[in-house]
Amino acid sequence: MQKKVLVVDDEPHIVKAIRFYLEDEDFEVLTATEGSEALDLAERYQPDLIILDVMMPCMDGFEVCRELRSRSRTRLIPIILLTARESVEDKVRGFDLGADDYITKPFNNRELLARVKSRIRRSEAELSSHPLTGLPGIALLEKEVNERLQSAVPFWAAFFAVEGYDHFRRAYGLQQGRLFLRFVARLLGKVTEEAGEPDDFLGQPAEDEFVLLTRAADAPGQCRRAAALFEDGKSSYLPEAALSQGEMVYYDFKGNAVHAPLPRLLGACLSTGNRFLPSYSALSAWAAQALMKARSLKEREVVVED
Repeated sequence: MQKKVLVVDDEPHIVKAIRFYLEDEDFEVLTATEGSEALDLAERYQPDLIILDVMMPCMDGFEVCRELRSRSRTRLIPIILLTARESVEDKVRGFDLGADDYITKPFNNRELLARVKSRIRRSEAELSSHPLTGLPGIALLEKEVNERLQSAVPFWAAFFAVEGYDHFRRAYGLQQGRLFLRFVARLLGKVTEEAGEPDDFLGQPAEDEFVLLTRAADAPGQCRRAAALFEDGKSSYLPEAALSQGEMVYYDFKGNAVHAPLPRLLGACLSTGNRFLPSYSALSAWAAQALMKARSLKEREVVVED
């Protein structure tokens, strides 16, 4: 599969040279000449790697790097900083902001290519991001949870499950199911950005499951808002007949009619402050029990426990 690289530099001849060389090596190349454009392209296309010039007007590479690392959809994309500076201080600053590598101008094309390929390989090995939403998958989620638990700093872990997704997909098809999952990922991202903290983490351990890690004081409120947004928005993905009948109806492979309730977004909002949780496994086991409680509730989709 062709890999996608975003090249960000305010010098057109540098952009042209890198683009020509990478395209010759069968990479798809996106280009931007300033920071805000780079952020927009990164959010929209989620490239496999970003080559980011440090010295740019308005928003320099350090600021762009910081912003990329603060956003759920771009925080995991490998970044190679490109600059004429050779000072140790600048390199340290770049790494502190989340850059993965550093190369100085003038650069050797073969070295740049080797670094690009190496960083993409490492990223693919480390991350199990969901191919549909781009959110971090189970491997990175487990690593993030274990690191937070080891730090002994309390946080909230909000586990979400789309109840009825399997029925939805069987009733309306795979493509509609994909659109529905993207809708859920977007609304959770919106809630995270609006009311969360800079180090919030949003992951997708399974197709119809999502996990938000946050230190925000009103995490339960975030969970309830997510459930409310889900209820408000799901009608756009359901046919009028299902909405009027209050159920999804489809036929199984034997030709039997299947009647299923409309999808719900269930939430288990768990505080780690008062429990000993040695690992992600212990936290997810607790979440499974809390989600079972949420499934039994008809009027309330979110369970809060500490």
